[in-house]
Amino acid sequence: MYKGKYERLYQSLSKKEKDVSSLTLSMNEMEDILEFKLPASAYKYSAWWANESQGTHSHARSWLMAGWKTAEVKPGNKVTFIK
Repeated sequence: MYKGKYERLYQSLSKKEKDVSSLTLSMNEMEDILEFKLPASAYKYSAWWANESQGTHSHARSWLMAGWKTAEVKPGNKVTFIK
């Protein structure tokens, strides 16, 4: 279970149907889920969306612990998650 700033994203991804294996979210949709604005680096750098479970990318643990990985990132636009 993930506890942290991105917990709402974790919860949203965790609740997705078992048969859903791909999910694309716009930056606006993620901010609606999170109820706060993503940092500027999330809009500029695809590295912010790296599937890093260790180190400084604590936000990545929110989707990794929910069983998802980022597959396609279009900074400033959208992110596709896959199981």
